[in-house]
Amino acid sequence: RPSRKTLLVGGYLLVVTLLLSAAVWRGYLPNPFTILAGSGKETVVPQIEEPIDTEIEVPPVLDAEEVVEGEMPVVDERITPVLTLPKVPMVWPLEGSVLAGHHEVYRIGNTLRAHVGIDIKANADADVKAAWPGIVDRVTEDPRLGWLLEVRHGGGYVTQYANLLEEPYVAVGDEVKMGDTLAKVGESAKLDASEGIHLHFAIYREGEALDPVHVISPQ
Repeated sequence: RPSRKTLLVGGYLLVVTLLLSAAVWRGYLPNPFTILAGSGKETVVPQIEEPIDTEIEVPPVLDAEEVVEGEMPVVDERITPVLTLPKVPMVWPLEGSVLAGHHEVYRIGNTLRAHVGIDIKANADADVKAAWPGIVDRVTEDPRLGWLLEVRHGGGYVTQYANLLEEPYVAVGDEVKMGDTLAKVGESAKLDASEGIHLHFAIYREGEALDPVHVISPQ
């Protein structure tokens, strides 16, 4: 019959055995059956993980010979032409007497206005000529001066022609030479200093209105 001391030792060993078994089962301790006999080293079975796809799709690089000319991006480069100051003197756009002078005061209803430019008397359907070579910068139907066009010249000059019969013969961007026909005189103006058939003609330099009579030699 085992003694009380033997029972205590046996119980202690049983408890230790159970604790060790639980530690091995939960992975806290290595499995003793995986240790090779006589080697004294633990054989670890590597865990195989699923490969991670790290490949990045890189667009192909084209060689210079592979680039098609028609596939190159088109860059819109609109260059405003630089005009030089004409060497020839400015000429009158048509022949006729001056009906209203530059800075002449006129009345529209109860309002007094200072006239910019001059009004030149003309015959019906008279041709309007370009006073200087340049580029057509503006074509519009002005609510006050009727059909109107402006030509930009070198040196910051702009000539303005208004009270035209109808839409001018030229368009914005057209290059005109001195003496080219731009339009015909009409009666499209509603609030000009003069009435009837006449050409409203003005000259600007760097935005400042000049008296055409002082700029152009007398007719």
